[in-house]
Amino acid sequence: MRSNSKHTTKELEQYIDLYINVGISYRVLCERYGLLLSDAHFYDKVLRYQDHGLAGIQSSTTNNHYSKKFKHAVVMQHLEEGATIGGLARKYNIPSVSTVRNWVIKYTKGKDFRVYSEKSEVYTMTGKQTTHEEKIDIVNDYLNNNLSYKEAAEKYNISYNNIYSWVQKYKEHGPDGLVDGRGRRKPNTIQTDEEKLKTEIAALKARNEYLETENAALKKLKEVERELMLRKRNTKQNIKR
Repeated sequence: MRSNSKHTTKELEQYIDLYINVGISYRVLCERYGLLLSDAHFYDKVLRYQDHGLAGIQSSTTNNHYSKKFKHAVVMQHLEEGATIGGLARKYNIPSVSTVRNWVIKYTKGKDFRVYSEKSEVYTMTGKQTTHEEKIDIVNDYLNNNLSYKEAAEKYNISYNNIYSWVQKYKEHGPDGLVDGRGRRKPNTIQTDEEKLKTEIAALKARNEYLETENAALKKLKEVERELMLRKRNTKQNIKR
């Protein structure tokens, strides 16, 4: 695995220019030109450079401050529109993906910058009694039909925070994660071998279903990104001619 050591802004710009305009591959940049970034880190830098120029790849020397309104808008794009956390960090040139991820965690736990809209009922409604089977059906509907958390909350008249919590538990533990009062699998010390096996199978099945959906979305995103880079490369070559 490649190091995540940082290059200077000038060095990064040179690597990106070689990648975009000359067509040198990431592997060759590492082997012959001394690029030290991981592939994911480098591609992120390329996209940031294309969107924001030098500002997208410069290291910030001061802590950035964001307003509550801005944080709320970014989190809503993730929760309601399905924008990826990494994509939002690039779009708004937020240096760290973990910054956006922490905003989402704080928001869904009701700890920070909550700004209510006209349809704030889904954020404030009290909990509703649901069975284990109902929770599974709701989560499957959310995952299989590309619903936003808000749409699922309004559709089933369930608290927004509950929907988010159920989805995260289901992704982590499968149907067993939705059992009331646990949020995690039954401790191994009190599980029979049969229970352990059923729990592991259910969790793996749920995880595989989620990963299949996520991989399909990532594949489509990469196709779009490649198409954009080819278009920009062709445009620059035509200009040079």
